[in-house]
Amino acid sequence: MRKKISVLLLSGIFLFVEIAGFVSGAAAATPPPPLVAVILPRENARFQSMHAAFLRAFDSVTTISGKPRLYVQSPNPDIMSLRNSIRKATAIGADLIVVYGTRAATAAKDEDFTEPLIFADVFEPVAMGLVPSLHQGGNLITGVCGYAPVQTLFKLFQETFGAARLGILTESRYPAAKVQAELLHKMICRHVDPAGSADQVLQSAVPCRLEAVTTDLQGAQGVIQAIKKIEEKIDVIYLSDILPTDQQADELLAYARQAGLPVISQRYGAAVNGALMTLEADPAEQGEKLAEIARRVIEGELPEDVPPLIPRRISLTINLAVARQFGIEVPFSVLTQTTRVLQ
Repeated sequence: MRKKISVLLLSGIFLFVEIAGFVSGAAAATPPPPLVAVILPRENARFQSMHAAFLRAFDSVTTISGKPRLYVQSPNPDIMSLRNSIRKATAIGADLIVVYGTRAATAAKDEDFTEPLIFADVFEPVAMGLVPSLHQGGNLITGVCGYAPVQTLFKLFQETFGAARLGILTESRYPAAKVQAELLHKMICRHVDPAGSADQVLQSAVPCRLEAVTTDLQGAQGVIQAIKKIEEKIDVIYLSDILPTDQQADELLAYARQAGLPVISQRYGAAVNGALMTLEADPAEQGEKLAEIARRVIEGELPEDVPPLIPRRISLTINLAVARQFGIEVPFSVLTQTTRVLQ
C-alpha cells in the first residue's frame, strides 16, 4: 500500500514538473510587445505638437503581448544626425520606425531599413521618392502628407498683394530641398496640384517668377545672407519646411519684416510669429492620422497597402497687424475665406 502511494506521489510530482515546464516554456515563447522607434527632430514646435497628438491617440493601441514600447530620439535636424538615428533605430531591433518631417523621411530613405517606416508632415512624398503615388504606399514606407494646397495660398496672396516675384530658400547639400523648389515652380507656373485638388486651374496672374537661393542653412546668419542675395529681386518670401528649426524660421521672419518683405507660408504658427498669411495643416490631425497608420501596421497591414493620408483640417490665417505695417489692404473676398484673423 505504501509502495503504491509512493508511486502515485512520484507520478504526481513528475506530472506537476512537466506541466510547470510546459507553462514556463509557453511564457518564454511569448514575444515582447513591438518596439516603435520615433525620430523627433529637436527645436521644432510643430513636430512636438504632432508627437503629442500621436501619443494621445497611440495610447489606445495594444497587442497580444501588451502595449507597444516607444523609444524616442531627438537628434539635431542635420542630415547626418538624422541618418545616424535611423541606423540606431534599426540596430536596436525596432519593429516600426516613425519619423517627423521631410528631412527625416528622406534621410531614412537613404538608409537600409528592413522594418516598416511611417512619416508625418512630408510636403510631397511622391516627388520626394517616398511613395509611388498618393493612392499607394511605398516599399515598407507610408505616412501622412503635410499638405495644405499651396496653389490656394499663392492665389489668395496674389489677390491681396498682386506680387509677381516669389523668393524661396533652398539648400545645396539637401537634395529634397531642390526637389521641393522645383515642384513649387511647377505648381505656380503649370498649375499642377500634387494632391489633385480643385485648385488645378488658376488665373495666369499667379506669380511665376520663383527664385531659389542656395545656402547651407547651418545657422540663422546663413538664412539672412541668403535673403540679402535676392531681396532686391523679389516681392514676397515663401517660408517652407526647408528651414529645419524654429529659430531659423524666426530669424527669417524678423529680417523679412525689417527688409519690408511679406512672408507667406504653410508652416504651422508662422502667422503668429510674423508671417502675413499662412495656409496650415493641423499638426494635431497629422499626429492622430500617424497613430492610425501605426496601429494598422502593427496589426499586420503592409505599408504598401496603406495609402498616404492627407489632412483635412486646413486653416487660413492672416496677420492684419503685419498687413498694416506693409500698407497692405486685405480684400473682403479673402477675409471671408479666412479661418483666423490676427489683429
